Amino acid sequence: MNELRDRQRLDLSKLAFAKDGDNARGGLLQNISSTGASLEFVYPMGKGEHTFSIGGVVDIEIDGFAPLKGEVIRTEETGIAVQFDLDETREDSLIAEIMRVANHIPEADSV
Repeated sequence: MNELRDRQRLDLSKLAFAKDGDNARGGLLQNISSTGASLEFVYPMGKGEHTFSIGGVVDIEIDGFAPLKGEVIRTEETGIAVQFDLDETREDSLIAEIMRVANHIPEADSV
């Protein structure tokens, strides 16, 4: 398998939502880096399916993180992988958010 990741991903389980237009799914963040994330959807009524497609742009909300937007680069039966398109400042900010959440440090405004 050709490895395209240029940033280390951190396995982190957090509540997450992906949305494109009227299509929205909730689930769990599987891993995240400053350039992308993998989400696995939860289907409370058993087997379900999502309609996200490769190349689609999705809004991502992850518990403890500022909202993100990304392009779907992989789809699976149970989830998606997205690639973020962030400028250097936002990427640095996301790295700080990842480290804060991974180390269980509360947000500054909630202290």
